[in-house]
Amino acid sequence: MDKRAGKTFGPPPNKVLIYFMDDLNMPYVDKYGTQSPICLLRQIIDYGVIYDRDHLEEKKYLVDIMFTGCMNPKSGSFFVDLRLTRHLSLFACLTAEKEILQTIYYQILDSHLCTFDNKCQALT
Repeated sequence: MDKRAGKTFGPPPNKVLIYFMDDLNMPYVDKYGTQSPICLLRQIIDYGVIYDRDHLEEKKYLVDIMFTGCMNPKSGSFFVDLRLTRHLSLFACLTAEKEILQTIYYQILDSHLCTFDNKCQALT
């Protein structure tokens, strides 16, 4: 991130910085029902501000940033703070069945190997 002007930070001009958060549901849920890393992330999204650790009274404003993430349906807390999810669009995707994946990858591999000799084509 570059310093834009004063206390404003962001990616280079005419660019957008996209943060990808893998396993968004992994942080431990404490006894109060909160997740500390998620609360920090929510603060950044809500206010567009982070604080300098050396000078806690100084705010740094963030511009031109976006957040995207994914959750693992088989592990983690299976819970994400509702105050964070109100900022997100949620999509659920199921894993394709084995036969469907075989058909997809067979077509891709077959179209690539058709340019080679017959021995390579037979490997499809």
